Amino acid sequence: MFGGGRRKREQESLSTVMQPENAPRSGGGGKSVTGFDPEGLERAAKAARDLDSSRNASSAIELIKTQEATKQHEAAAKRAEMDAYSQQLRSQNIEREGDEARKTLEAKTQHERHRIEYQDELERKRQVDMLNAQKYMQEEQLKKQEEMVARQEAMRRKT
Repeated sequence: MFGGGRRKREQESLSTVMQPENAPRSGGGGKSVTGFDPEGLERAAKAARDLDSSRNASSAIELIKTQEATKQHEAAAKRAEMDAYSQQLRSQNIEREGDEARKTLEAKTQHERHRIEYQDELERKRQVDMLNAQKYMQEEQLKKQEEMVARQEAMRRKT
């Protein structure tokens, strides 16, 4: 009433569609006690015998060998290409690391040069300050001596 009869037809058509085209035709299903179906293996053996008895068998084998050799050569070429690419990447990495090391060394050298220049500048300022301090002390000493001489002369004049 609600489409239940239609469902059986769909199941039947699905089951007929799902069957392999070259299914074995034996009555017992072709399965042994273990559940293994040997008919596929028997068909493959028959195909191999047919191929062996064919007059084109040797050329077919040669063609297969040639195809396999070609595949192996292509794989070897691909491996060589990948090895070359890997080597190229390694050399680029080494070059990049060398550039970075060079730049780092240049930066360190420049920093050290600036530090040395600054220390030199500070040392020069200290020396100038020290010389100025000595000059000031000498001038003060000279003033004291002059004052002392002036006092002595003044005392001599009084007496």
